[in-house]
Amino acid sequence: MEKNINGLLAVFFVVLTAGFLFHRSGTFAGSLTGHFIGIAGAIMMFMTLIYPFKKRVLGRRGRKNPLGTHILYGLAGPSLVVIHSAQKLDSLIGQMTFLAMVIVVLSGIVGRYLFRSVNRTLKDQKKELEVLRSTFEKRREEIAACEAFFHPERAEEESEAIDAEQRDRCARLLELARSISELEYATSFFDSTKSMFSKWMRVHHVLTLFLFSFVLLHVLTVLYYGLRWLP
Repeated sequence: MEKNINGLLAVFFVVLTAGFLFHRSGTFAGSLTGHFIGIAGAIMMFMTLIYPFKKRVLGRRGRKNPLGTHILYGLAGPSLVVIHSAQKLDSLIGQMTFLAMVIVVLSGIVGRYLFRSVNRTLKDQKKELEVLRSTFEKRREEIAACEAFFHPERAEEESEAIDAEQRDRCARLLELARSISELEYATSFFDSTKSMFSKWMRVHHVLTLFLFSFVLLHVLTVLYYGLRWLP
């Protein structure tokens, strides 16, 4: 599924780029073929709503409601719409629909790949932090013996009482404490980033509502002015 999604993502950008360079027509979008391609693309785009419906309303997650299907529809549909448009964006509604579609796709890509990367990094960091904290707890009784090492400003004779081997243990304990501190800071940063991307996905949802509103308005406008390919 992952390879299919990455391949379709590449296809979308190729179609989007090639469309502006080669597939430019003032009549294709209103032709029979153009309309069928546009309808197929719009249906696929509306099928992306199945995933949030199952997730939010039916409470289905994971394998019962794979995100991959949502992404496939979310890339295949817009790819067909790009072909359907033939870069004929004369009307304001058509321009807004096309722009909203591209922004929604890009926001979905950002949400999928960056959010997943941040989430994976955060999970790895929390696991590592748990291991370091566990190790530190096991060595907590060594802290008292390392007081002179941790506070070199104390009496010189007290510091000299620490032999080389104990100094080495104290140095490793201090390095462990520093590692925990640095990892806690990094974990806090990625936790905040994850929260930010969660809000970003809300933006993606709002943009999607605007997109479907424009799509419906575009369809109604086309029906109002009539279908050129009808006899």
